[in-house]
Amino acid sequence: MLDIECAAAGLPKDAPALMERVARSVCRLEGVDGAGAYVRVVDDETIRAVNAAQRGLDRATDVLSFPTVDFRGGTARDNAALIRREYDPDTGLCFLGDIIISIDRAREQADEYGHSLARELGYLTAHAMLHLCGYDHMTDGDRAKMRAMEDRVMADVSLPREGGSLTDGELFERACAMLDMAYAPYSKFRVGACLLTEDGRVFTGCNVENASLGVTICAERTAAVKAVSEGATKFAAIAIAGESGVAWPCGICRQFLREFGPRMRVIVGKKGGKPETAALDELLPHSFGPEDLLK
Repeated sequence: MLDIECAAAGLPKDAPALMERVARSVCRLEGVDGAGAYVRVVDDETIRAVNAAQRGLDRATDVLSFPTVDFRGGTARDNAALIRREYDPDTGLCFLGDIIISIDRAREQADEYGHSLARELGYLTAHAMLHLCGYDHMTDGDRAKMRAMEDRVMADVSLPREGGSLTDGELFERACAMLDMAYAPYSKFRVGACLLTEDGRVFTGCNVENASLGVTICAERTAAVKAVSEGATKFAAIAIAGESGVAWPCGICRQFLREFGPRMRVIVGKKGGKPETAALDELLPHSFGPEDLLK
């Protein structure tokens, strides 16, 4: 999967295995089985020289990605046919590109955020691999999608965000990014959601309609079911974004969320507008929960 070359001192012994796990998670989530990439871990001076030569930028950065596959109109998961054409029959691999990571910058950022150097190298690997799979952060929407995917990968390898939770504004931004994923051919009312658990993990969701309308699932429950399926049963907040209007959670969603976060924050707004915030127990007063079954 990863061919890792360390051209700088200080690479932790556990870092290569973690970086490999992260890369495999990205490829699995993007549907690119058997993909490979070359990773070179260098010092600040080396990555500064590469930046100057390749980008005309005379400074060190934490990571650089050089994709070999152009995923036009989406990411790797949207280009299955293109991926099949990129497989090398001799190696059985789809080579995605090259990654350069500055261990000096990684060490500085690990100290700043209060986590291990290995974890920071794992995060930078996730960021770089997502670039190789077609993700970018040039626009607000692209940035939100990439950040949501980074969180998903890090949670998948049991390394959720450390050093504090996302702000309500960031949660709402990621909820807005999910509007593009909504399946709403009948109502045309797209909704996106972003759920924050008490342990700092983030799960996104969108509404998914069905020709049998009663089978439709709301964005809030999509995100909540994803969270519970990953072992998260204590919710701190959820942001809900409507494309054409404000989408406060329906009664079923309020009861569903109450099971896992009776006093969680609910952030609701229309894309492009300023969201409002309320506590779930304000939206569902005198509610019924697990503790009532014990009475």
